[in-house]
Order: sequence, then C-alpha cells, then structure tokens
Amino acid sequence: MIRIACRIIGWLILLAIVFATVSPIGLRPRLGFGPDFDRFVGFLVSGLFLGFGYRRRWLWAIGFIAVAAFGIETMQYLTPDRHARFWDATVKAAGGILGVLAAHMVLVLSTS
Repeated sequence: MIRIACRIIGWLILLAIVFATVSPIGLRPRLGFGPDFDRFVGFLVSGLFLGFGYRRRWLWAIGFIAVAAFGIETMQYLTPDRHARFWDATVKAAGGILGVLAAHMVLVLSTS
C-alpha cells in the first residue's frame, strides 16, 4: 500500500512540475533560494517518491526521471514567455537521479 502511495505522490509531483514548467513564468512556484534550487528540489522529491514506489525498478526510475527532466524542459518551447536551457534540464535530472538513488540506498540499508 505504501508503495502505491509513493508512486501516486511521485507522479503527482511530476505533473505539478510539468504545469509549473509550461505555465506562464508568473505562476511558477518559488522556494526563495533561486530557480536552480527550486528545480533541483522539485525533481529530488519526485525522484525520492518514485524510487520508493518502484523499489525493484530503480534503474528504470533513474532513466525515466532523467529523460523526463530533459523532455519537460523541452516543453518550454511551447510557450512564448519561457526558454529551455540545457543547464536547467541537467539540474533537474541531477535532482531526480539523486532522489531515486537516495531512496534506493535507504531501502538497501534497511534490508541488510
């Protein structure tokens, strides 16, 4: 049951990130530490929940979150007031990958 909840939360966070990425710049949520921090933390949390939700498929989760980061960043070309940048996608992917790896490490250490 917890695994399913983690999957749902991870996907909902990812959907919120898609909305924040393609919505007008004024609707983007801010944590107050700069946009790179916001990007990193958003994907970190999503990756963490997806890592716990897909514990046996953690390599798939890493690949998916990395591809999603670049794909979501590319979606900014659909809006006239946003711009896609390779650096932004890299920060997002790093946060997501770190989140999945952190979940995986917690799961491995808790079973040994």
